[in-house]
Amino acid sequence: MAAGFFFFPGVDKTPSLESRGIPPRFESPPPPPPDRMIAGRISKGQNLSSALRAQDLPKDLVEVICQHLKSVVNLRRINPGDSFEVRLNAQGRFLDLTYTAGPLEIYQLSLTPGGEWIATKKEVPVDQYWDRVSGEISFSLFEAMDQLGEKDSLIMDFADIFAWEIDFHVDPQPGDRFRMVVEKYFSGDVFVRYGRILYAEYQRDARTHQAVYFEGHGKRGDYFTPRGESLRKALLRSPLKFTRISSGYSRSRRHPILGGYRPHLGVDYAAPQGTPVWAVADGTVVSCGWNGGYGKQVVIRHPKGYQSMYGHLNGYGAGISKGKTVHQKQIIGYVGSTGLSTGAHLDFRLLQNGVHRNPLREISPRAPALTQDQMAEFQKVLDPLLGWADDSSAPPRKKVASLTSRDLEGPKWEKGR
Repeated sequence: MAAGFFFFPGVDKTPSLESRGIPPRFESPPPPPPDRMIAGRISKGQNLSSALRAQDLPKDLVEVICQHLKSVVNLRRINPGDSFEVRLNAQGRFLDLTYTAGPLEIYQLSLTPGGEWIATKKEVPVDQYWDRVSGEISFSLFEAMDQLGEKDSLIMDFADIFAWEIDFHVDPQPGDRFRMVVEKYFSGDVFVRYGRILYAEYQRDARTHQAVYFEGHGKRGDYFTPRGESLRKALLRSPLKFTRISSGYSRSRRHPILGGYRPHLGVDYAAPQGTPVWAVADGTVVSCGWNGGYGKQVVIRHPKGYQSMYGHLNGYGAGISKGKTVHQKQIIGYVGSTGLSTGAHLDFRLLQNGVHRNPLREISPRAPALTQDQMAEFQKVLDPLLGWADDSSAPPRKKVASLTSRDLEGPKWEKGR
């Protein structure tokens, strides 16, 4: 019988890799192509649309991005330095955009696989601290706090607290000391904003001015001394924020334009044109208009026979006209140089029963103090606050709460601290 070969289809007699002790080798699929990231910043004179177009994004895509993003961002108020990051897939399809206007202002726009556009504001973790700030004046409060690395807004808030007690245009002297406990908010290590000044102190010679913030049950918050006396008075010490006095109250002052020596029964505050001017007390506008050498002037009648006059204004506050009721610290005008004036300044005068008074020396009655019932609640705020402020062994910053950016939204924060 002749030898032959038999072939059995479907049967492979080749030894497998496993039988030879060699692990099988699988080919991995190639990784997906990476997404494309485009990052940039808003330059001066740019809006978001022009900034995105400068990154070679298609015009129709930019229009759609802006259309959907404006539901959460006011695109008319973007600022130079704001940043953005756009993510596209390898085929150039838009995936998402992150727009950052500040540490707590992070906005996101995404396009889902199903074609839905979603615009949101990111919720950012925020830590609230109590921070102690203290220093000594060599030249001015501005200079002293600036050396501590504090921002102008904190300086202004500190001065506002003592607006009834101290005229920071003239009163501060070298060697005066200040300290405060202020709320500060941080996102990680990034400073976000100031909160409320909880305690403020100003020492001059042998006198110490103190202020504690207290918000009684159902009451508007305000500042009081540790004894419960209100810092609020009928008259402010100054009708505008930090400036310098260019001419004081005098019975005989050389007139810079008319020549000769004449009484100057008021105070001139040199300030940049357009600086807001406050009403020094509640009252009613007696006149608002041009008054000869005083230029544009506002005159306000107050209780107890007082009358205040604001001259050389550049313009008037919103709604200010004869017969209008105004409130203390309401803006009634803006510094200018109208009338007989050699430069931008405010001519401020104060009268009582028709007699000129020196605004820098006038003593004003206080608002009502806390009641006995309120003092018990006030003491619960005061004791831990002063206890920590006076503890020299305690660290200068104390964490008091963990919040989110959503907690810092609303009318309370609109002043932009």
